[in-house]
Amino acid sequence: MGGSSRPQLHNKTNVSEDARQGEVMQLNGWQKLGIALSILWAVAIGAKTHSDDVEAAENFAKLSYKTCSNSKMLANDQDLTPCEKEKAASIETWMKDSDRNAAFAALAPIPLGWLAGFILLYLARIQIAGFRATVPWTDLTRPKEGFAIFCGAALMGALLMAATVVMNLYVDTQVPVALSPFMDVFRTGNDMVRASGTWTRHGATAGSAMGYPLQTSTIDCYRSDNRCIEARASVSGNVLASESVLHDVESWTDSAIVMKDTSICVEEIYTIDINTKSVSGAGRRINNDKPYCKLSPATNLESEWTYRMENGFPIYWDIRSKARPWPLRVIQSLFGH
Repeated sequence: MGGSSRPQLHNKTNVSEDARQGEVMQLNGWQKLGIALSILWAVAIGAKTHSDDVEAAENFAKLSYKTCSNSKMLANDQDLTPCEKEKAASIETWMKDSDRNAAFAALAPIPLGWLAGFILLYLARIQIAGFRATVPWTDLTRPKEGFAIFCGAALMGALLMAATVVMNLYVDTQVPVALSPFMDVFRTGNDMVRASGTWTRHGATAGSAMGYPLQTSTIDCYRSDNRCIEARASVSGNVLASESVLHDVESWTDSAIVMKDTSICVEEIYTIDINTKSVSGAGRRINNDKPYCKLSPATNLESEWTYRMENGFPIYWDIRSKARPWPLRVIQSLFGH
């Protein structure tokens, strides 16, 4: 009898130990949430970092290709093979460490996130226990309850303001500069007219600006020289570009200046209306049968398009609004933005 009872006690002990081990191995709700957030972070941030690298590489390659192709055009050389090679080399150079950057951005913050989550969870538990001990809600008078609610609301407002500031700083990295809020045309005497603003392009790629989203131009026209000089500046991603464009004047009257630009593949006409203080333009493809024009990416998207010089600030604000994270959109929508 006594010998048979001992194995039973031993079996019960083993069962209880197995049960405790199963409880230890079983994940609680916070741990499951942490794992899910870690996976979501790794996938989203890794993809975002790689996408940003691709966009930056394409912008850099476009600038390199544009410089090369313009040189070829001026030399009347229709062989764009070196430009294509230079473009591919630029993309390869830029994307060399993209996978490593994406992996680091996706994985490196996860251990720190787990540590921060662990600390915040235990701080929250301590605060809750302390709150119950130091703020006996059921024993508070109405004024004290109101004061406690006010303090909680003030804390939430401060946290919301801090989050808004951080998200706005992120948007600043995506849209680093603003555009001038002015579009103007003015004349100095009878010899000089100046137009300044931001070009917008309307065609198959409606809504895009002249080459880049963040762009501004100043056109100075001199009647004695019978030409106009345009200074353009643009920012795309982390690439700053500038160029000077010479426009031949077709006609100059007291009310308008008409300019015409003709290259191997494109013909464009611009009009500066002095009376209405507006600038517009139109372009079309030409010489579609030439090899250079068949390969040129600038003319493959559409056969005709129009331009309009506008106030740059609405364009900047639209780009900035689209770059906002969705929590910032929700917060600012509460204030009518």
